[in-house]
Amino acid sequence: MVTAKRWLLLIGGVLIGTAAVLALLASRIEPRLRSDVERALAKRLDSTVTLDSFDVRLFPRPAIVGRGLVIRHRGRTDLPPLITITSFTGHTGWEGLYSRHITEVMLDGLEITIPPQRRADMPSLSGPSSGDDGDASAPDNGSVAGDSGPPFSIQTVTATNARLSIMPKRADKDPRIFDIYALSIHDLTFVTPSTFVASLTNPIPQGLIETNGAFGPWNRDEPSETPVEGRYIFNADLGTIKGIAGAVAAQGQFNGVVNHIATSGSTKTPDFRLPKLKASALALQTTYRAVVDGTNGDVHLEHVDVHLGGSTFIAKGLIVGTKGIKGKRVVLNVTSEKALMADILRLTVRTLPPAMTGAVRLKASFDLPQGPADVLDKLRLEGQVAVNGARFTTPTVQDKVDELSQRGLGRPKDPGIDNVPSRINSAFSLKAGVLTLHSLAYLVPGAAITMSGAYNLESGTLNFSGAARLDASLSRTQTGYRRFLLKPFYPLFRKGGTGTRVAINVSGTVDEPKIGVDLKRTLRGQ
Repeated sequence: MVTAKRWLLLIGGVLIGTAAVLALLASRIEPRLRSDVERALAKRLDSTVTLDSFDVRLFPRPAIVGRGLVIRHRGRTDLPPLITITSFTGHTGWEGLYSRHITEVMLDGLEITIPPQRRADMPSLSGPSSGDDGDASAPDNGSVAGDSGPPFSIQTVTATNARLSIMPKRADKDPRIFDIYALSIHDLTFVTPSTFVASLTNPIPQGLIETNGAFGPWNRDEPSETPVEGRYIFNADLGTIKGIAGAVAAQGQFNGVVNHIATSGSTKTPDFRLPKLKASALALQTTYRAVVDGTNGDVHLEHVDVHLGGSTFIAKGLIVGTKGIKGKRVVLNVTSEKALMADILRLTVRTLPPAMTGAVRLKASFDLPQGPADVLDKLRLEGQVAVNGARFTTPTVQDKVDELSQRGLGRPKDPGIDNVPSRINSAFSLKAGVLTLHSLAYLVPGAAITMSGAYNLESGTLNFSGAARLDASLSRTQTGYRRFLLKPFYPLFRKGGTGTRVAINVSGTVDEPKIGVDLKRTLRGQ
């Protein structure tokens, strides 16, 4: 029993002695290590560094624990801090305490703010930063100024619920904010490239971005000029943008510096639709090249190939933000030589099959402002459209087109004139969900119709007026006794040259248009 007690006392004494030695060693190491950390961060980030608390623990394994880390780029107190960290815990081996190599660091409350790029003529407000020897030509090899020791490095940094804010160069832009709910950085030194894996939430459209790549070396003078490259996968719900719907899956790659990132990729939305119109969904796919200004999220779309159903469009333009207004404004130039009228109608008209088929050529300006309104209500379009080989899928409507061509050619009831194709050309504008056609020209063999008017996309109603010109004289448009009876009236309907001119109105809906003759306007020559 006595022997056991002696052993227990001996072991307890050794443990107490070891703890005392470790505490003494930690107290000796802590000030030096804290100074090294502060000086290294100050030099590498060209910043001033403050730290509320910093502790070194040696049991059960070496660790550093800190709180209230604030790093201000060039000491700028007029801007948000470059980096703030509520608390951090780092682990390393015994040799790491002297080699300045930390195995892993876990961060809580990480916020990174990339300051705006300074103008070339703007001097530094703070002079040499803490730990900087003031020699701009001296190479930065990663060690602390005045110290020949090894560089400071962290093997792995992990953070959850972090935030990245990138401040714009222009005062009329809001900062670009990314909520990062998972972040892992490897081989962090700030003077060599580091790799990263991150998961971010995207607010509009609401979705998840998974990205990985590399960044660095850190640009001390201009953080927004820090190199970055990588790949991403983005899945989002387009329904979070009022007026459109569908699930989008995107992937791509990027490279450049923070304020000028070249990116390319593709998107797939198998069920793109406009809910307000209660029409069909179409498959939407895009491939694109763009340049992104990471300081404000503005995008220059250099080239976008859009495939909607069986139609192809090409777009170029800008996606820009305005301070104080949520969302982005989209301004594009859109062209197409390979669009299909059936696809356009499937997306905008609920009746199936689509009322018209034909090949569409399109040139338009596209403007989608910011704001909470439905996409259809705020979208603005202006341009020119041409439809070749147009035919109506409703037999009664196509029969009327065939009849128009028969009478225009002076061959009424000719069965050989059947399933006649039409050509349509028009300038157009879209505003507040109403499509206005200016100087529309509708052509079939033997007849030409010119008119102007409006089409309400939501209700499908038509309201047009214009005139029909037929190649044949009035009497030749008829058969039997009507041809003889109408001959005396031919001068009333002839307006220049030969043929017949009749004023008409078009009403009803796009599925069931109603065409009527306006006799008063006809006789007045309008």
